[in-house]
Amino acid sequence: MPYATDHIGIYKIFNKVTNSCYVGQSRRVKKRVNNHFCDLRKGTHPNRRFQAAFNAYGEEAFDWSLEIKCDSTDELDMIEELFLSGEAKFLEENLYNISDFAKTPMRNKTHSEEVRKKISAGRRASTFNFQSSEYRKTLSAAQKQRFFSKPEFVARVKFIVDNQDMSYAGRGRVLGMDTSSVRKLALKYAYLKGVL
Repeated sequence: MPYATDHIGIYKIFNKVTNSCYVGQSRRVKKRVNNHFCDLRKGTHPNRRFQAAFNAYGEEAFDWSLEIKCDSTDELDMIEELFLSGEAKFLEENLYNISDFAKTPMRNKTHSEEVRKKISAGRRASTFNFQSSEYRKTLSAAQKQRFFSKPEFVARVKFIVDNQDMSYAGRGRVLGMDTSSVRKLALKYAYLKGVL
């Protein structure tokens, strides 16, 4: 089983020649990255910009890494969006993504043709915007309220965001956390520096 041990998280596929990258998220990162490379090799990748770079520089110019491990899929969209919007950055410039927001509306879902027709009819009849910033803020606020009701979590986040002069690894050593988890919390809650 080639993907028996896989990870939920944020990954990047980077061009070692141009220092450009593609940022993505997945519940099964190794499998997703393999799918990217399969499509690129066949010349059928849906992202034309990414495909053009792969064609120009060749497969040997590209590598990938798992950047942030997540415990669940809840955080994936929010963290990926930080990289897509430019609020968070890797050393490589994010040039290959064509979307500036994360979108995984079909995560964990498969629908029959009958259900697809019903959903389509319902969406045409509905005026509610599930992609609206108000709806997303409501979901985000509920999650924050759940997490921030735990004093130990608040103390951990406070240390991470108030000590940005320390490396992620350094903060992780102090808290007994891995670098990926520290980076994830630092990116999510940087706006709380001096507030907690």
